[in-house]
Amino acid sequence: MKSPKQARRKRALKLEQLERRELMAVDIAGFLASGPMPTYSIDGTGNNISQLEWGSTNEKLIRLANSEYGDGISTPNGADRPSPREISNVLADQGDQDIISDRNLSAFVYAWGQFIDHDLGLTETGTTEPMAISVPTGDPYFDPTGTGTKAIRTVRSLFDPATGTSTSNPREQINSLTSWIDGSMIYGSDTKTATALRTMQGGKLKLASDGMLPLNNATNFPDGTVEIANIQRLPDDQMFATGDVRGNENIELTALHTVFVREHNRIATRLASQNPALTDQELYLKARAMVVGEIQAITFNEWLPAVLGPNAMARYTGYNPRVNPGLSNEFSTAAFRFGHSLLGDDIEFLDNNGVEISDPVSLSEAFFNPAIFKTESIDSVFKYLASDPASELDSKIVGSVRNFLFGAPGQGGLDLASLNIQRGRDHGLADYNDVRAAIGLPKVRSFADITRNKETQAKLQTLYGSVDKIDLWVGVLAEDHAPGSSVGPTAQRIIADQFSRLRAGDRFWYQNQFSGRLLREIDSTKLSDVLKRNTELTNLQSNVFVFDSRIEGSVFSDLNRDARRDPREAGLAGWTVELVNSDNEVVSTQVTNRTGNYRFDVQSGVRTGRLEIRVTKDPSGVALATAVARQVDITRGNQLARVDLPIARPARPTPTPASTGSVSQATPPIQPIDQSPFDVFAQVGDQRRRIGR
Repeated sequence: MKSPKQARRKRALKLEQLERRELMAVDIAGFLASGPMPTYSIDGTGNNISQLEWGSTNEKLIRLANSEYGDGISTPNGADRPSPREISNVLADQGDQDIISDRNLSAFVYAWGQFIDHDLGLTETGTTEPMAISVPTGDPYFDPTGTGTKAIRTVRSLFDPATGTSTSNPREQINSLTSWIDGSMIYGSDTKTATALRTMQGGKLKLASDGMLPLNNATNFPDGTVEIANIQRLPDDQMFATGDVRGNENIELTALHTVFVREHNRIATRLASQNPALTDQELYLKARAMVVGEIQAITFNEWLPAVLGPNAMARYTGYNPRVNPGLSNEFSTAAFRFGHSLLGDDIEFLDNNGVEISDPVSLSEAFFNPAIFKTESIDSVFKYLASDPASELDSKIVGSVRNFLFGAPGQGGLDLASLNIQRGRDHGLADYNDVRAAIGLPKVRSFADITRNKETQAKLQTLYGSVDKIDLWVGVLAEDHAPGSSVGPTAQRIIADQFSRLRAGDRFWYQNQFSGRLLREIDSTKLSDVLKRNTELTNLQSNVFVFDSRIEGSVFSDLNRDARRDPREAGLAGWTVELVNSDNEVVSTQVTNRTGNYRFDVQSGVRTGRLEIRVTKDPSGVALATAVARQVDITRGNQLARVDLPIARPARPTPTPASTGSVSQATPPIQPIDQSPFDVFAQVGDQRRRIGR
């Protein structure tokens, strides 16, 4: 005879099997039919039928390695390590350097990373446990007068009050959000917020008449405004209302919030036209399910391969109810903060063709400042994100977040690098080497095992003295990248583990929920598709997470002086070729190889806008009286422009009619048309001819 517990498990299993069959049947016809649809609850409960709380709000973070508190119970660790600000000053100070991604990742990588991060987790700080980060005497930003008494003041994270009572029950922090990739940053993680953001008509979310998010005021929210974070640069009623309190944190993030609310409303309108019998609630849930599916597909099909490399994530093998999707402390507090190294120090505004239309703003000016959208469009921000290379993932961080995070030093300003290090100590994260061992990687035995960069090795040695004392976030950023990846092996494994569990443990995952043509539609959605459908942008590369454009060609002996390279006209070696930007600044110089060829790419300064390629010196180093020049318009990523530059030579015994011997800067610009993969075009005067792929 079965026990009551066994009977409950059997009933739960039958219900789960029944609901899974129902989920797998959702194709176009079923999706458009009226009736309830199994999908995510707002607070994340009930996804796993036998573990109802898994993935829901206010669940404890899980750990991949045992905690290492100072007292083994709850006090921050790191008492035998340098101050986080000292580590930041030594390792993270990027200064005025522009260090771009060696894999040509675009700025969209960090923007999407933050957008997804705000879907997955939020560990809030309390009010009763202050935590000071000591500042080195004479710190140029936080202690310029050398008092030796300054500190960066913050507060410890909230934790489960049932923990932190003994070494066998150490302190555990809480995730305030659902851990599922369920669009909670758009829809909210609590019923009050989710309800407030809806129009209750046609399944739509609230948008202003200009297509922007609703301002968080009493007019738009007569039953009560939504909770938002604010540093009071602007009053609360001039901030946008979003599903996550951090939606106004910077204008790039706000732009993504905006475009996905537009996408939700676009889908709701489409569904209503296909089945007018659908109710507001049915339209809302169905549109929400499709938007969440698109976010999941973009994250796994585009973003994760861009960051981790193409083979870091295993193939999806279906729902596994035994997998706990909860966020790991190592992921949320250290590894997933890798994106802070990718940030640039300013934000530009570009038109559809990649031309700057307004002066840039510093990243520090863009914090909690949605008023920028009174003059700038989200389109111009998206075009910038798709067209600017991300910073390289390394130990360096730009000054806007290292010295001016959310304000000026001494006036509320913080250091993000210091905060990341201190937050790891607050959470009792195990050190870098112990975490490596816990996730199945070998412990490093020397600083040279972490990185080949001797300068970084020396700094780590000076700061920590031992490889067994390194803070996890510091070690994650210092590592040499895994092959084909933009992160080191420790971050790669922690991040892959987290996203694998989020997918495998999710009963409503899009590949488990949809089938047939509807599944194919969602699975093939790219972020560029969502942007084009909901903005006026038309000129984006297919994969906006990579900006990889280049200009190449040859300097050749123009025997017949027609500015056209014929098969008998040889390339010229040793000639100096310059890449000049729209401000007439030389950004890169090369010398043609033995066949006369040259190449400029993203690493050597190719960006969107009108660029000039010019030959300025002959092989002996003598400057040309008149530079031989061509102009070229790079308008988006994934473009290749071929520019051959003629050097006039004496005619053959039976010459063809001569033309101009040099080409001035007034030559009409080349406007390459890019396909995928690269199409190559040769420019001949005003003509264009395809010469290969």
